[in-house]
Amino acid sequence: MPARLSRRKLAGYAVAKILSGSPKKAVIQELAAYLVDTGRTRETELVVRDLEEALAARGVVIANVVTAHPLTASAKAEVEKLAGAKDLQLRETVDPEVLGGIRIELPGQRFDGTIRRKLNALKANKV
Repeated sequence: MPARLSRRKLAGYAVAKILSGSPKKAVIQELAAYLVDTGRTRETELVVRDLEEALAARGVVIANVVTAHPLTASAKAEVEKLAGAKDLQLRETVDPEVLGGIRIELPGQRFDGTIRRKLNALKANKV
């Protein structure tokens, strides 16, 4: 049975392998196999978060961006400036329910400038 490693050590190991040029798919499969072998599949989301934080510490930032319409090139450039990373990977989601504006999630940070959030805030203050 494999030794139990902390999530941060797992993330650090996986990130080091990915950044050294190992195929991402192979690293993820190895990580998934370890989690299955050690009965830690419930920790998958936490491991993903730790991976994103480990990548961010090495200058590779994964940003989750939600907008009502696809991002323009200038909006993408603004997100890159905000993230301040040497390598930014965008996970862009178009969700008409946000009505307008943008929600950006970076490791350890969240900015919600959506119209939906602003309307909900106004509604909460009025009641």
